[in-house]
Amino acid sequence: MKTQKFKRPLAWACLIGLLSVTNLTAQDGKLTEDEAFFYEEFDESAGVYDPFESVNRFIFKYNDYVFSNTLQPLVDTYTAITPDTVEEGASNFFNNLRYPVRLASNLLQGRFKGAWIETGRFAINSTVGIVGILTPADDYESLAPIESEDVGQVFGAWGIGEGPYLVLPFFGPSNLRDLAGLFGDRAINPIKEPFSMIDDWEWEWQFATFSADYISRSPQIIERYKQLKGSSIDPYSSLKNGYTQYRRGAVSE
Repeated sequence: MKTQKFKRPLAWACLIGLLSVTNLTAQDGKLTEDEAFFYEEFDESAGVYDPFESVNRFIFKYNDYVFSNTLQPLVDTYTAITPDTVEEGASNFFNNLRYPVRLASNLLQGRFKGAWIETGRFAINSTVGIVGILTPADDYESLAPIESEDVGQVFGAWGIGEGPYLVLPFFGPSNLRDLAGLFGDRAINPIKEPFSMIDDWEWEWQFATFSADYISRSPQIIERYKQLKGSSIDPYSSLKNGYTQYRRGAVSE
């Protein structure tokens, strides 16, 4: 039985924020969601409903401070001491663990071929690939990586509107639909709080595991974020438009 599940709310809030600033999915030869924010030609005229802009901008500045002064030093240390092969293996491992979210999201949209591919990749990578550290499924043309699916996309496919644009403390860019989808993702994922089905994990082990997950995905996020800050007159608007356009594209696929 977990006796420490909700006894450290501030630490859990920080942990969830670290894991949810972005939804990064490693896919060979394709832009991740984070990379798409920075490589798109943003259409500034695209309608983004942002009724809370003043509050969002304040939170954006707060997140930027945390991002630059907390996450970047961690990531710099990680990349300096970790060989590239270990970084790639860690990224593959945690991406493999997110299989339940991708599977359920495909099934809920009636994407049965996608569900089959995700299942085949998970089976091969979890066994031959040594619990997902390697990705031997890439060698099979029929099991080539596909675009990642999540519960926010499911809601969009069901016709639920995106609602107002939101910038959440620690969490970063979102909208009302994707915020609900985030809770759905966590409910499906069997190893994540607050709905983890692994009742015998000590709090410290969960914190260490989930933090390692985020750190393994962070180098690309940091690099793209620095590029945005250095090249954009208004990073807030660029991120808002990039996030919204990417999510709309993901839903309409």
